[in-house]
Order: sequence, then C-alpha cells, then structure tokens
Amino acid sequence: MVDLQDLEAKLAPLSHSAEAIEVIRTACKSLPNTSERIALWSAKNAIVCEPIQPEYVRELGFDNPEDEFVLLQGDIVRTDSAYFMGERITGHAKYAVLNSSCDLVPNRSSYSLLLKIAEITRGDPQVNAKLGQLVKFSRNDSMYIPALPDDPEDVVGNEVHFDGVCQILHQHLLLANRIASLSLIGWRIFGAFARNVIARANPREVEIRTAVQK
Repeated sequence: MVDLQDLEAKLAPLSHSAEAIEVIRTACKSLPNTSERIALWSAKNAIVCEPIQPEYVRELGFDNPEDEFVLLQGDIVRTDSAYFMGERITGHAKYAVLNSSCDLVPNRSSYSLLLKIAEITRGDPQVNAKLGQLVKFSRNDSMYIPALPDDPEDVVGNEVHFDGVCQILHQHLLLANRIASLSLIGWRIFGAFARNVIARANPREVEIRTAVQK
C-alpha cells in the first residue's frame, strides 16, 4: 500500500524546487561586475564546447546500445525544419535541444522540442543591459551562452529563450547542423532553467492545491 500523502511529502523538495537556479545566481553575485561574469561564462568550454561526437564517445568506451546517440540535450543546432505556432521558421535559425538525451536516441521518438536562440549584437542599444542580466542568470525565461564559432563578428552573446518552444520531426532534427554541445556545468545550468520555467512552484500554489483536495 502506497501512502500518497507520504509520497507527496518526499517529492515536495524535489519535483518543483527552484533551489538549483538560486545556487547559480548566488555564485554569479560573488563576482564583482559584468565584465568578470562575461569572462567566466564565455571562457572556452565553460558553458559550451565543441559538438560531442558519437564517434569520439565510442572511443572513450561508451559503445553499449544504451549509449548510442546522435544528439545530446542542450546541443545547439541550425535547421530550417522547425515550426513555431504552426509556422515553419526559415533562415537557418539556431536552437537548443530541449528533450532529454535518452529521448534523442534514433528511432525512440517521433517529435522533438527546440528552444529558440537569439543573438545579441554590438549594435543593439540595449546590449549592455541585456548582457548584464543574462550573465547574472537573473531572468527566468532566458539563459546566457557566449558567441558561437559560426556567429557573425558583431555577435557578442546569445540567449536561449525558454518561453517559446518549437517542434520538429525527430528524423529532421537528426539531420540538423550541430554547432556546439553544452559542457557539464552548462548542461546543469540548462537543466536548472528548464525545471525553473516548466515546473517551478509558487508556495501559494501548494496552499491552493492542498485546500482543493480537503
């Protein structure tokens, strides 16, 4: 017999916690200014790294069927095959892959989810304000990633938008142009944002749901 109240109590600090994102923000506050934060998060292999290739991973010994992959969660890709609000997006736009890596194994899923990535350019009149917010990770809906190898020269950074989810056929995603992968800490931050946006709970919500069930 499962005690549902006991199970809920065990899940309470885990399923909807925003603690991870607060840990990231506290770490950022320990740096004195925006320049140092940009230097930290834009350093090589800090948040992003070169695409993690399946062939290299196999050489490292991850060659079991359960290790098979073409893409990993958070991989940054370019494609013209994604749709947003029912409309196809052209222009070889950039995205971060939202699905868990387990669901990105070939032949496991029919559809995949992508997050739009917007470029921040030197000519943007709000460039300093945007970068200042992003490198503190103070926004709930956007995550900072540095300029990428194939970005135009005037791009000084990018922001992953968690408030606009795009959809793509999985078979088309596997053909997308991979630009970069997330580092381990980059993936941890990405996961913290995903949970913060999708599953973050307001204490008032707990009170509402508890009252409704009484």
